[in-house]
Amino acid sequence: MTRIVAVINLKGGIGKTTTVVNVSAGLALKGARVLLIDIDAQGNLAMALGVRPHRTLYEAIVDQKPLTDLRISARPNLDLIAANESLLLAQQAIAGRSDWVRVLEQLVRPVREEYDFIFFDCGGSLTVLNQNALIAATEIIIPTTVEPFSVRGLEKLITQIARVKGSTSVVRAIIPTMVDPRMRQSIDLLAHLNRTYGQLVLPPVRTNVRLSEASAVGKTIYEHDPRSRGALDYAQIVEILSKIWNFQPTRPVSPRPLPNSTAKRPLVTGNGAVQSDTCPNCGQALRRANVAGYRITYCTHCRYRQQELITGAH
Repeated sequence: MTRIVAVINLKGGIGKTTTVVNVSAGLALKGARVLLIDIDAQGNLAMALGVRPHRTLYEAIVDQKPLTDLRISARPNLDLIAANESLLLAQQAIAGRSDWVRVLEQLVRPVREEYDFIFFDCGGSLTVLNQNALIAATEIIIPTTVEPFSVRGLEKLITQIARVKGSTSVVRAIIPTMVDPRMRQSIDLLAHLNRTYGQLVLPPVRTNVRLSEASAVGKTIYEHDPRSRGALDYAQIVEILSKIWNFQPTRPVSPRPLPNSTAKRPLVTGNGAVQSDTCPNCGQALRRANVAGYRITYCTHCRYRQQELITGAH
């Protein structure tokens, strides 16, 4: 079954596009067929992937072009429907339609069988297109910074999701982003999120300048710096989401070779199966993932984590 994933937060600047890029790229490296659809008029998704599209989602909404005519290959297994400021006009056109809330759902229907995952990169407010994404979504991921206003806004967003979807059962993960473990406020608010939302809260993505650098030069974090904290954090999230979605890797591929560099082997592998050894903190079964030359051992129950360099890794 194709999973349609809306990555949303009503606050801007909290790492939505960074999360879309690096979660989807990780899944693609594991062999998933992934389609990204940018529904934010800022159009940051194309820039973050280093592609220059000539056609956008506007043509599908207003000119009724099929998505198959608009998608471009951004990476192996990873396709993109781009956006730009023309989406502002498209949203006005949608608002006048009797089926305005199901436009995106109807657009993706013909291509659903071609993909394992379809991701919507949502904008930072409850626009007409964001409401469409919520209606179409079978899964919702919420990135959030650990700041007072963001945490308070998260409560409002989840209330809004319940109103649109009828429940919050489609919320699969809350991903804390830009977490600085040296700051007491970050630690306190992260603990608050874990107490409030429990297992929905995934391990945090730590503050890492490499993530913003990667977006600026149009690369995924695995391409830009596969040994960085950002790469390790997002790779661990990919492994956890793969388990939540019961996705079994079938066609792992290597990242696209970069200029002036040698091709790297797959950075996110399918080695995340439950191991026989147990967590030293809570006694639950540990999971492992091999990422960028490191072996990460982690517990999804208590957030225990350890990483080690694999002998002989390059």
